[in-house]
Amino acid sequence: MLSELDKALIAALTLVLMVGMGASLTPSDYARALRRPRGVLVGLLSQFGWMPLLAHFAIQGFGLRGTDALGLLLMACTSGGNASNMLTYFSRADLALSVSMTAISTLASVILMPALLYVYAESLSDTPMQIPYLAVMGTLALMLLPIAAGMWIRHRSPVTASKVERIGAISGALLLVVLLVTSVADQISLVLTAEDSSLLACVFVAASGMALGYLAARLAGLGSRQRRAVSLETGVQNAPLAIAVILATFPQADQDALLKLPFLYAMTALCVGTGATMLYRRFPG
Repeated sequence: MLSELDKALIAALTLVLMVGMGASLTPSDYARALRRPRGVLVGLLSQFGWMPLLAHFAIQGFGLRGTDALGLLLMACTSGGNASNMLTYFSRADLALSVSMTAISTLASVILMPALLYVYAESLSDTPMQIPYLAVMGTLALMLLPIAAGMWIRHRSPVTASKVERIGAISGALLLVVLLVTSVADQISLVLTAEDSSLLACVFVAASGMALGYLAARLAGLGSRQRRAVSLETGVQNAPLAIAVILATFPQADQDALLKLPFLYAMTALCVGTGATMLYRRFPG
């Protein structure tokens, strides 16, 4: 179970991470996306099109129920994050496109995430809790403020922004450690034994999302480096954002159970993404 101190620490680390993410962005990232929108549009279609649909199929096919089903759907409906940018860099893909996709999808998630949750809520008919759609939208809108603060820091001082960006990356790593020590340590038996269907569902969504993202980019005529970027941006979702939404909007009694699937998906997507990165480096075509 997460204590109040754990939740406060997670919230603080998420805030620093979002500021660091903003410090890596400039208005030119958005301008670049507008000048060459095809890659970003394919990425948005993959991220907010395939991913929730794949989560819906996984929920039905693997028999997920309750908070497990909702947790996976939350992850599938969120935007990309810094982890996808990191894997894009290591896979020698188009980092500028990945960063642009992250920036645009984070903005789009304010509307699209609660809208998609509403559309797919029918698959969660056995979930006793109500999904607070307006609260989710409000939380996502508020999360744009630390991103804007990071962008302002970069505008004022690129040197300071580089330091803030590194601090944000460290914060993201610490966030995973905190979740490992708290959420998983408290529910280790559930994660390692009783959650085979949840693990398989996470692997299915992450791997299928990356594959469909790559295929969609190829059908759209994007180059090899762009295809790899879209693939990784599609399958590796923004776990800290999903965690922040859960902690800020859902009842406290449900938070610990809801956090399990986003964490499990984050670790699964990182493993699948690392495998894809190694594959892309070996076969860059």
